[in-house]
Amino acid sequence: MIIFLMPFAAIGQDSRVATQDVSLQVAGSALLAISGPAVNLQLSGAAEAGDAIAKSVENSATRLRISSLVNADEKRAISAKISEALVGTQLYVELQEPNTNFVYPDNKGTLKGQQLLDSEKEITLVEGIGTCWSGKEEGDGYIINYTYKAIPNAPVLKSATITVTYTISLVPSDPS
Repeated sequence: MIIFLMPFAAIGQDSRVATQDVSLQVAGSALLAISGPAVNLQLSGAAEAGDAIAKSVENSATRLRISSLVNADEKRAISAKISEALVGTQLYVELQEPNTNFVYPDNKGTLKGQQLLDSEKEITLVEGIGTCWSGKEEGDGYIINYTYKAIPNAPVLKSATITVTYTISLVPSDPS
């Protein structure tokens, strides 16, 4: 008796319809970068006796660029903090409207206006950010407007070189 062995292969049943499971995911992304020149804010003294001394100075020459990718139910916020406490002075920052290169401008979030920066806690500058990006050309991104002020009646004003740290973070969803 002769037995022929045929190789065995498992083959799915052919039909007019075939299905395949495909996993689709959104890999979130949150990036920030500063563009523009170094910022130097100087409260200037009087040129002659009796002249006024500057009580505040502003600078809006830099931009905060952003790339944010979120799932449908997620939002991000941008906050800032300074590296050390100031003496006799205060530093305010305001993120202002980006230019027209901003992609998905309806997702840029709600700008919180001028905020006093703190060395102890992060201060929210923008909230409710969805999927959006600013572009990478000169002038792209949120406008960073700094205002450096002397505290009224402060007995001492002290110069400082500080670092402003901006952070973009995922905000917990509202459970309601």
